[in-house]
Amino acid sequence: MDGAHSRVEEFLATLREQALLKDEKTPGSVRWYIAFYQLRAPQRRKAFRAAGFCLLFLSISLPFITQSVPVASQAQVASTLSWLIAIVAASSSFFNWQKAWQLYTQTQLTLQFALTEWETRTAEARAAASEEEAMRILKAALQQLTRAVSDAVSNETAQYFEGVKVPEQRSKHA
Repeated sequence: MDGAHSRVEEFLATLREQALLKDEKTPGSVRWYIAFYQLRAPQRRKAFRAAGFCLLFLSISLPFITQSVPVASQAQVASTLSWLIAIVAASSSFFNWQKAWQLYTQTQLTLQFALTEWETRTAEARAAASEEEAMRILKAALQQLTRAVSDAVSNETAQYFEGVKVPEQRSKHA
């Protein structure tokens, strides 16, 4: 390796020791966030789909199930099924599994694209004609990666909490 690019490799080696570019076991690294969202998105998808199926099944089957039991029990069965429908619908609404699934998937993909862009830019820097050009490319790419990770995670977190509604307490004097 010539002296011009040894500084580039030293810079990259130093960056690999920073939390941002470590492996998926290092909290706060890009790979850790990607793994976080990869693990959780399918769970939210399954919860959303299961709740949707249960809601659909219970809603459609309510009249059939109610009619299939003795008349004396119909009110109790209808009440129980209605209660189950309400619980499933409220749970889906409260936990907002559909939005979480969407946000987790979107954030995961954004982070993967940002990491790919970083890897492409490091290859570009290694092939640069001069050390100055290589360092300029790396510094710009690092800023872009840091901003992309910060923006993606902050956006996902903000949108998640935007959907959380805390019941308002009414003042006794109102």
